[in-house]
Amino acid sequence: MGPRDSNKVTQDPSDSELVRQAVDQQSSAAFEELMSRYYERTYAVIFRMVRDQESACDLTQETFLKAWRGLASFSGESAFFTWIYRIARNLISSDFRKMRVRPRVVASLGESERDGGAVVIDPSSPHLGPAEESQRSERRERILGAIQSLVPDFREIIVLRDLEKKSYDDIADLLEIPVGTVRSRLHRARLELKAKLLDLFE
Repeated sequence: MGPRDSNKVTQDPSDSELVRQAVDQQSSAAFEELMSRYYERTYAVIFRMVRDQESACDLTQETFLKAWRGLASFSGESAFFTWIYRIARNLISSDFRKMRVRPRVVASLGESERDGGAVVIDPSSPHLGPAEESQRSERRERILGAIQSLVPDFREIIVLRDLEKKSYDDIADLLEIPVGTVRSRLHRARLELKAKLLDLFE
């Protein structure tokens, strides 16, 4: 192998190139590569919304099945994950309407000067005694009920911003709304959630 050959770098195909191969050549291998890039990420977001492993697996598989069938409609104007996410959120909304299941998010409210009182994960601590752990568990159940009672738009934006840690620009792209709407909707969602849990933080 000569010096020039040793400097060659093999670049992975872009998402757009894989889509083109999958559509034009009916390449299942190209689509499988897209799935390998985005399956876990898609599942993670769906699970945040539904908090049930079996439902999240089913919805993720259905999302990619629908994507495969409608791949020719992908225009490339947005990122591939954005397109996938929009399919997923439509399926989630449909699933909630059919099953009357609300997403379950285990979280607590934390004050953040930087981000206006964001919702933050409240994990168990091995250093807590039984009484403290029981109290924290009860508090989580209250918070869980409050989050479940939020309207879908508020629930989704809390998941995306406070749990998935997505930027305002990314959320605006995913939801196809202006950044200003993202900020105002998130603010209203947090206020409503805090109002439902006011007694916990007095």
